[in-house]
Amino acid sequence: MNDNDDPWKRLVDAAKTAPIDEQPEPNFKISVKALRKRVQSLFLALTWRKWSILAAILAGLILLIFFLLRDDSSLPESIIPTEPPTAPETL
Repeated sequence: MNDNDDPWKRLVDAAKTAPIDEQPEPNFKISVKALRKRVQSLFLALTWRKWSILAAILAGLILLIFFLLRDDSSLPESIIPTEPPTAPETL
């Protein structure tokens, strides 16, 4: 096997001969329009979530109020009688 074909040897040689450069400063360019668009979309998403949670709570309260205030006098008679049937009188 030839030494030039060995990938580990080539990696070690490249690491030895490569100059050590300092990392360039990252270039942070922030577009105000892009930032405004992202903030607006985030605000819209949070607003919709907040309103949907409030709507769900309000619907639950209305359902609970209607459940508690419904008229219980219209309940049907029970199928099982509370008193035993009386036998007919015989003469």
